[in-house]
Amino acid sequence: MTDAGSPTGPPFHLLLDSDEVPVTATALNLLIADETHDAPVHPLAREALAGVEGAPGERGNVSVELTPQQMKITHTALKILFDDLQREQADELDVLRRILDKLPDEHTMRAIELG
Repeated sequence: MTDAGSPTGPPFHLLLDSDEVPVTATALNLLIADETHDAPVHPLAREALAGVEGAPGERGNVSVELTPQQMKITHTALKILFDDLQREQADELDVLRRILDKLPDEHTMRAIELG
């Protein structure tokens, strides 16, 4: 994809329902806006966001091809947003939970190195 996130494994295809796309985009945008992250985070998050926003949809579903590093960044962004939401935001928490359930577990994510 780009040199910022050169793949070290096969791409992961994240299948998002139409209501999951804006939530994923929001999570990635919030991660991009946070300037406390190390250098490789922002380019990877931008690449993942471009995939989410530009992925063709079929019957309300969107397939996003992510490198392992982009998948890790996407997982991180979703998890941060999930942890920041309040009980009153139950609908958005449910959507985030569904998306996180589609990704590999946290042990797999920790094993992926960003570079």
